[in-house]
Amino acid sequence: MTGGRPASNRVVLLTGATGFVGKVVLDELLRRREALGIERVLLLVRGGDAERADARLRAEIVRSRCFAKQPAGFEKYVEALHGDLTRPALGLDDEARARVREEVSHVVHCAATVEFSQPVAEAAATNVGGTLGALEVARSCRRIASFVGVSTAYVTPQPKQGDGCPLRVEEELAPLPADAAKLLRAIETGEASERRLLRETRHPNTYTLTKCLAEHLAAQQADELPITLVRPSIVSASRAHPFEGWIDSAAAFAGFVVLLATGRLRVVAADPDALLDVVPCDEVARRVVDAAFAPPSDGAPRILHAVAGLEGSVPLRLCREVIERSFASSGALRLAWMGRRGPRFRVEHALRHELPAHLAAAWLSLRGQVRSSRSVRRLLQAQRDLHRQFAYFTHASFDFRSSAPLAPRLEPRAYLELVCAGVARHLLRGGTRGG
Repeated sequence: MTGGRPASNRVVLLTGATGFVGKVVLDELLRRREALGIERVLLLVRGGDAERADARLRAEIVRSRCFAKQPAGFEKYVEALHGDLTRPALGLDDEARARVREEVSHVVHCAATVEFSQPVAEAAATNVGGTLGALEVARSCRRIASFVGVSTAYVTPQPKQGDGCPLRVEEELAPLPADAAKLLRAIETGEASERRLLRETRHPNTYTLTKCLAEHLAAQQADELPITLVRPSIVSASRAHPFEGWIDSAAAFAGFVVLLATGRLRVVAADPDALLDVVPCDEVARRVVDAAFAPPSDGAPRILHAVAGLEGSVPLRLCREVIERSFASSGALRLAWMGRRGPRFRVEHALRHELPAHLAAAWLSLRGQVRSSRSVRRLLQAQRDLHRQFAYFTHASFDFRSSAPLAPRLEPRAYLELVCAGVARHLLRGGTRGG
C-alpha cells in the first residue's frame, strides 16, 4: 500500500474460470480491478496447448453472458495459460512457470470436480492434487501475498438422521479418522476401497471426502503462506452480480429445479421440513475476492463459510411450493410426492419413474427408436442418481456458522423466486416459464 492506495501491479492466477463459480469470481475481480490494483488476471485453462487454451478463453469466458456488463475491451486484462490440474505444478510449462513465479501476487483456486459419484482416485487427483499443485505454484511466487482455495461447507461427516436438530458446523477443519496424507496414500495405491473409506470417514460421497482431504493437506503444507479456505454451501443464482438471477450451470440445486420444471421428476426423496443452505454465487465470489486481498495476518490458515446461514436457509416444503407456482403455467411440472427415503418412497419411485420408464423404453425399442429408448433410460438413471446422491442434503439441516454472514440476509421465498426466474431465463431459455 502507498498513501492508502493498493499497489497497481497485482497479478492474480485464477483456476476454474470456465466454471460457474469461477466466472463470477473473475467478474468480481474485473469489476473491482482498479480498486484492488489488479494489473491482469492469468487464467489456468486446459486446452491441449496454448493456442487451444486461448481459444477456450475467448469462446467460453470472454463471450459468456456473465461478462455482458464489462466494458468493451475488458479481455485485455485477462490471459489464458495452458495447464492441467492433475499434473504437478498445475501442468504449466517451464516458460509459464517462470512467468508466474515472477509476476503473480495472488492465487485463487476455484477449479474442482463436483461429480459426487466419481471414483475416489479420480476425484482425489483433481480435488486434492489440484489444490496441492496450486499451493505449490503459489509458494514458488516471489511476490505472493495470499492463496485462496474454494472448498465446500459439506466437508463435515454424514450427520445422524432423524433427530431433527440442525448439525452445527464451525469454521474449522472437519475430523478425519486418520492423518490426511495417510488416507491419500491409501487412495492412490488402492490400499483402501472406496466404500470402506466413505464408511470410516462418514462422508456421503467422494466429492466431500476429497475436499476434506484437500483442506487438511493444504493447512499442513501452508508453511508461512497466508491461506484462506472458502467454503460455499449449495451455490445457485446470483443476487446482484453480474446481474440478478445469473446462472449458467444446471448442477446442484438448479438441476433439481430444471428436472421439476420440465416434468421429468415426479417423486422427490426429501424431508419436507429439512432446510437447504443455498447461497448466491456472487456472495461466494465476493468472499473469495475479499479473502484474497485481506489475507489472515497471524500466519494460521483461515476457514471462511460462504453460506446463507440457518435463518436464510430454505425449507424443502417451501422449495416445492415456489417451484410449482413459478412453473405452473408450463403444464410440464407434475410432482406427485415428496417424502423421506423408505418403503413409501420406493413404492412411489417404482410406480412413477421405474415402471413407466421401462415400459416406454421397451416400446420405443420395439418401434426401432433406439436413440429415444436410450434417452428414457438415461433419464431414469439421472433420477436414481439424484435420489441417491442428494439424500445427504435433503434429509438433514445444517447450521453453518459464519464469521462473514450475508448482509442483508436472504429472504428464502424471495430468493427461491429469483432462482426459478434465473433458471427459466438462462437454462430453459424461457420455454417453460409462466407469466
